[in-house]
Amino acid sequence: MISKNQIKFVKSLHQKKNRLEHRCFIVESTKNVLEILSSDYEIVQLFATKKWIEFNSVDVKVSVNEVVEKEMSRISALKTSSEVLVVMRMKERIEKMSFEGVNIMLDDVRDPGNLGTLIRICDWFAVKNIYLSTNSVDMYNPKVVQSTMGSLQRVNVVYADLVNLLDSVGEEVDVFATVMNGENIKNIKVNNNSLFVFGNESKGISEDILSKIENRITINKFGNAESLNVSVSAAIILNHFCN
Repeated sequence: MISKNQIKFVKSLHQKKNRLEHRCFIVESTKNVLEILSSDYEIVQLFATKKWIEFNSVDVKVSVNEVVEKEMSRISALKTSSEVLVVMRMKERIEKMSFEGVNIMLDDVRDPGNLGTLIRICDWFAVKNIYLSTNSVDMYNPKVVQSTMGSLQRVNVVYADLVNLLDSVGEEVDVFATVMNGENIKNIKVNNNSLFVFGNESKGISEDILSKIENRITINKFGNAESLNVSVSAAIILNHFCN
């Protein structure tokens, strides 16, 4: 059973202000839940159907709340609720910035699906750090978490003032702005430490950030499409520079 207070608490975490207040977020679906349970995130509560509990052996330090499908649908953020949902504690904010290896920076990325996919792409290419502007979508948005497909715990996501952050990047790091009229990525060679900057889905990189970046790159266009989705662009660029 699940109490009214539990339902109210879990549903409140669908909204950013409540996630920040309680420092908690929700994770749903078997794959995502099993991934996050094996990470160093702290588990707060676990809700699951009897069927899920019987088929999945989990070692957690909190009690498992058995619920029926109707109760799960009341707390789920998904259109079709899954058989399991966990409430996890947010990690403490990362203060130390590292630009070793390949990193990406996202300026005003608003779509939850895009950020979740970008986190998953970074996990695929072993990119450890994503730096986001403070006006970007919340990494703990349920749609973001769902789209990561379990990659959330393997990628560091840091929110920061990107203008100030760019000022702190040393000369040993190559910084590239991804734009429509830059140098073809096939003509670019980078050193071991690099930072690729991607902009808003419709407006691109803001001028105050773009003005700080000399190197501008683009993906060669053959057809007539106006633009590429930001996560698709990131996948193509990381595939080129991470191999």
